[in-house]
Amino acid sequence: MLSSCRVGGGCLLFLLVSGCVTPGERAKLIKENVSLRNDNERLQRVVAQRDGTIAQLHEQIRNLKDFEPGRPADLFAPVSLEIASLSGGADYDGKPGDDGVTVHLRPRDADGDTVKAPGRITIQLLDNSDLASPRVLGVYVFDDPEKLRNLWHGRFATDHYTLRCPFAPGTRFPESRRLTISAEFIDYLTGRTLSAVKEIRLSQVTE
Repeated sequence: MLSSCRVGGGCLLFLLVSGCVTPGERAKLIKENVSLRNDNERLQRVVAQRDGTIAQLHEQIRNLKDFEPGRPADLFAPVSLEIASLSGGADYDGKPGDDGVTVHLRPRDADGDTVKAPGRITIQLLDNSDLASPRVLGVYVFDDPEKLRNLWHGRFATDHYTLRCPFAPGTRFPESRRLTISAEFIDYLTGRTLSAVKEIRLSQVTE
């Protein structure tokens, strides 16, 4: 019986061969041994991954030390913001009428080139019919890094964020159907705040 055998990690094979355990106990020991082996392999992988990460960090530190103190880390950081001309009213539900605004946003660097840069984007849709009292029709914030990656379009000479801003139910629109898009971009690298404004006219409003 198992109780009469002093079982240690080194005598598992002896027990299994000698017939000192019952079939049920043998199956249990085999299962435990497999589990221990799997745990050991998993820990080895974790340690190897950790060592690899540490080596990469040490290499980064060495590289940074080799650079000159005034290295231009923000050489291609965005310094201006553009709301592309295609921005305007959009139909999201397939029914007649605009039920939102799609904003195409381009961060640009000091040379005027479009930059694929991450940042926190805030879009406001405003009714400026009464300049003394602008009315906010909607505020939309885009700041999740993974979602921002999916919102960037860089094919066929587009190079911009495409931001869908649906109207809230019951939104009251100006008679002129003119809205102002106010965009703010806070660059994650430099912390710089960029802004842009563009007036659009809705083709038809879903009531």
